[in-house]
Amino acid sequence: MSGLLVVLAHPDDESMGTGGLILRHTRPGVDVNLICATRGEKGWIGRPPGRGNELARTRTAELEAAAAALAINGYELWDYPDGGVETSDAAEITARIQQTISRLAPAVVVGWGPDGVYGHPDHIAMGRCTDAAVAATPESSRPALYHLAVDPPLAAFYRAAIALNGQDGGALPLVVKDHVDVVFELTPEEVQMKLRAIDCHKSQLETWRVEIRKHPQLMQDGHGHEPYIAVFSHAPGLTDSGLLGEFA
Repeated sequence: MSGLLVVLAHPDDESMGTGGLILRHTRPGVDVNLICATRGEKGWIGRPPGRGNELARTRTAELEAAAAALAINGYELWDYPDGGVETSDAAEITARIQQTISRLAPAVVVGWGPDGVYGHPDHIAMGRCTDAAVAATPESSRPALYHLAVDPPLAAFYRAAIALNGQDGGALPLVVKDHVDVVFELTPEEVQMKLRAIDCHKSQLETWRVEIRKHPQLMQDGHGHEPYIAVFSHAPGLTDSGLLGEFA
């Protein structure tokens, strides 16, 4: 068992949600692979203009660029409908994730928890299938499992960042955890590397993601802080080199 498998729902989840975790592992040479369930064809926010198939092509190219920026070893981009993962064949999705786990034999799988961080149905559905796929893996080869999470400092960041849009930062329905098991605190250099990956997703750059560059401390506090919950772990916590404990 070796390497890290990240299982998410949309192009940009890997950079905005787990960019620091991925970089912390790819930089010292840990193989990181990604499953992305949808092409994000409904995620249009106006930059560049386009919808449907055109946006799917745009976001496919954006994910390719972000995967290169994060030095991801390989990725699978599936074609489940954006916004429709929860109504897709859960057994099929679970089986496909399990097949990838069997093929790659990762030491760790990272995915969405049952709250989807802010209740996104695609996140919740992919998290449920990921958990089931890990649970169905024979115990002798079962990878550790971690969920993305939001803790109070990260929630405070999102409230402040969204307020840069002139919007109510408290309107985002974040599910805030009082306890998390692992927090990656990124260096300023790592934050800049993560931002380069985020910037690959040009179609998804809300105003605050641009405006935040004028607020370096806020940017560091938020983009440099990634909490996770250890659902099943052989060696929870971080090693001296800042990797998940399974990579000690």
